[in-house]
Amino acid sequence: MKYLLLMMVAAVASASSFIVHVATVEWLPAWIGNQMQGIGVQPSWDIRYIAGLTSIEYGLAASAFYLLARDKLILMGRFKTSLLFATLLAAIHGALLRQPIMDYVIGNPLLVVLVQNSFQWLVWLLMSFLVIYGVEIVMDRKLFC
Repeated sequence: MKYLLLMMVAAVASASSFIVHVATVEWLPAWIGNQMQGIGVQPSWDIRYIAGLTSIEYGLAASAFYLLARDKLILMGRFKTSLLFATLLAAIHGALLRQPIMDYVIGNPLLVVLVQNSFQWLVWLLMSFLVIYGVEIVMDRKLFC
């Protein structure tokens, strides 16, 4: 019964964010278009330094999440923990299954879906391995002796 209730919690949480997503897809682009009339926006490459600096947000959040769950996760060992953590990070961003499925359903060829999404998976895989191994090196008491 507990697992069923946990699934219901997950379903309600997912449905609430999906409802907000659908609602914003319907009206937000038109509203933004009206607000942006006559305003120029810099290409993203022109703000690469700010983008690079603010990307620390991902690493800080991933490190915080890992530290909160570290006692349980590390029991599996660093490698398995890194794979599980990467899977969770990708899933939390909808990049594990949802985005590849949606990309395929809208008509992208399977090869395009796999190549395009493998880069997203690589982001979370690298983030995970660097966070897990980095935190464990820092937390290793031998490092400071």
